[in-house]
Amino acid sequence: MDQCASTLLAFPPTLANVILNKESYHEAASVHTQRLAKLLKEHTRDLVAYSYELFQVVHPTVNSISYLVLLHALMFPSFASSVPSEFIQEKIVTFMMLFDGHQSRYGGTLLLDLLEAVGSGRILPPSVAVDCLAAAILKLDPSGTILTSSHLALAKLAYETNNIQAAIPVIDKDIVFYPGMANEVAVHLCDPELPPFMYISRVTGLTANVKSAAVLEYDLLCGMIYCSRREWKKARAALERAVSFPTKETGCSKIMVDAFKKWVLVGLLSEGKYLVPQASSSTAKTFGVLGGPYIALAMAFASDDVSELRSEAERNMPVWLEDGNVGLVEEVIASYQPWRVLSLQDIYTKISIPEIREQTKSAETGAPLNKDEDVESLIQNMIIEGMLKGVIEKNDDGTKFLVFLSSTTNLSEQEFAEEIQRAADRLKELKQVFVTTNQRLGTSREYIRWAVKETKRDKSGDAQDPTLGFEAQIDDEDLMSGLPSI
Repeated sequence: MDQCASTLLAFPPTLANVILNKESYHEAASVHTQRLAKLLKEHTRDLVAYSYELFQVVHPTVNSISYLVLLHALMFPSFASSVPSEFIQEKIVTFMMLFDGHQSRYGGTLLLDLLEAVGSGRILPPSVAVDCLAAAILKLDPSGTILTSSHLALAKLAYETNNIQAAIPVIDKDIVFYPGMANEVAVHLCDPELPPFMYISRVTGLTANVKSAAVLEYDLLCGMIYCSRREWKKARAALERAVSFPTKETGCSKIMVDAFKKWVLVGLLSEGKYLVPQASSSTAKTFGVLGGPYIALAMAFASDDVSELRSEAERNMPVWLEDGNVGLVEEVIASYQPWRVLSLQDIYTKISIPEIREQTKSAETGAPLNKDEDVESLIQNMIIEGMLKGVIEKNDDGTKFLVFLSSTTNLSEQEFAEEIQRAADRLKELKQVFVTTNQRLGTSREYIRWAVKETKRDKSGDAQDPTLGFEAQIDDEDLMSGLPSI
């Protein structure tokens, strides 16, 4: 036991970490991981036998890599039979909530094994597993800007078990980088200035292979997660990433088609209209053929003919059932009248409640609402949900009117200042992403090839054609060149 404890506690050095530079920290961490690998290979039985005592001296935050090795000995290839499973589960949760993300960059495949085991949903209750996996992902990459294999496991587990809330801090992050995008391997994994794709990669072992199909599936799952929360704008943005995914020639996967169908419905819920997808002509043609009933429903939604909308919804019920989109179609039908009410602001600044009842109909019944009070209740709900900026006023004769307000009306000075601050904070967050992305693109093979061609080209003719710039010479699929094809 003493030998095991001595090896496990050898890192970090007793010398205060603050005075260690990244070169010495990296060297010490690399040596330590090599010794731990040897310890795990040659003394697994001892690590299991003395696990109770060793866990008392090894701290999950201070000795993260060592704690991980102890867990690995107890968990793989299966839970140690001599140790109660409850004890192992407790230590898994403790580690995932407390490990040091900086030190654990050296955890490699051992950490990935743990993340995949937790993500499978078989070793911890789903609610606990989702919480732990989300926490671990953000510990490794607080910016949340790189997509890893653990992201897909998290999204699947959260959606399939309806434990969504804990996954939202990860799902809400904007993905900018993908494994395999780096043109070089980081010399020092511990460097705090490293962008995430420089230390989270297949080479370092912190993520498994992420193919283009996995990226599409993740975006589709994110969209479905947001749909379950009725966050239509976020759902639309996630589904649009799948719909507009770069494809080669006439390629268009089933996932993209499934995403398109939901995207059309969610677009009606978030924008009140059908928007043409940003896709290649061949992909758009495929969407038009396979998603025809959805486009027809969207066209009917944009009209004042409520009977046509009801007819499209009822006629294509088998399609909605087969695609699993009945719930979304029902949401669309329910939202028809609110969007018709909202469209009145294009004509009026003020309109009476009786006129609204006369000019709008419910797609659920095909008729106007029964009484003015129902219209007033509908409008109040729209205001509460933030869909409508307006107030209801009463004239001296008792007639009630809806007054449409501009989006900035009634904003106090404090609220306006908060809006400005939020925008400034967002720009600050994007600055580092912009710098990193610009550096990566500037050293990419495609850019270098283009730059070499530019130096050889005459200063006339094609060289003066702005359409032949770098952006025009890069195919769509090159933008995702770090991802293996399906």
